[in-house]
Amino acid sequence: MLFIACETDFDVNSQWEETTVVYGLLDASDENTLQKIKISKAFLGEMDAYEMAQYADSINFDTANIDVMIYKWGFSEIVNADTLKAVPTARDGDIFNDNIVVYEFENENLFLQKGYEYELVVKNNKSGNIVTSRTEVVSGFDFDSQYTKDKTFQFSFYFNSDFTSSIIKWVNSNDNGSIYQLDLIFNYTEKRGANFDTLQLTYSLPLVDDTEEKMSIEGESFFNFLESNLSKDDDVVRYFNGIDMQMTVGSEDLETYINVNKPITGIVQERPQFTNVNNGIGLFSSRFTKIRFNYFLTQTTDDYLKSVDGLDRNFQ
Repeated sequence: MLFIACETDFDVNSQWEETTVVYGLLDASDENTLQKIKISKAFLGEMDAYEMAQYADSINFDTANIDVMIYKWGFSEIVNADTLKAVPTARDGDIFNDNIVVYEFENENLFLQKGYEYELVVKNNKSGNIVTSRTEVVSGFDFDSQYTKDKTFQFSFYFNSDFTSSIIKWVNSNDNGSIYQLDLIFNYTEKRGANFDTLQLTYSLPLVDDTEEKMSIEGESFFNFLESNLSKDDDVVRYFNGIDMQMTVGSEDLETYINVNKPITGIVQERPQFTNVNNGIGLFSSRFTKIRFNYFLTQTTDDYLKSVDGLDRNFQ
């Protein structure tokens, strides 16, 4: 009897190619002058991918080989430029190594302005690989005038034994954003014995697009959020200090990126990939942050906050 066996060895890995991964959102607001862009790389090897991800050099370029520049374009010519500084940054990693590299520059002397285009250029001097991306910046957002400091706006979440809603508007804003995220920052103090701690809770509302120009904040949802995040503890006395409003306005590319990466709920599980990075992958876009500080509650809402029959979290 004759036995013939054939054996074919093949490599399941494709040929390695340098792939640069970029994630950065420029912010032209006064609240965030320091600009940060995360630049890393994809990796490939014979080891288990989870094991390789634990090595810093699997995901980070050698900073000695990488030059990162940002160019300000106006009327088809470069009008300004800046060099980004590589800053090793620690994070709480899960799958990937805890150490990443973030590239930073300061928005000084109105470098980021509405009406200009900004080009990111990442050059690997060792391999010669060049990665680019362009974006405009979101700018000019503000809340309507009724929320300025010389007005008496107060949040109304409870009235006449029932929950109510507060409406926040930006109809008169002169921004070029596409998507809006409103956060209410609830500031309070906890006293335990002789110790005082000043704390915050952030209540985030669902995203809305540029057709809305207003946002409704439901009192019942707001108090449910507080109830879930504040423990009932008779040894703690709490004091309400005020609410800050923070609006983050995103660009059209950022809106597209968020929509593409939403959880898949249909039968078709394929997800399209969105990137606006040339010769790489990721997102280089813009957002704008506006904060207004120190708003208070109407008397009936404040009474509900402090009441045992209301929130019942020992606010005084």
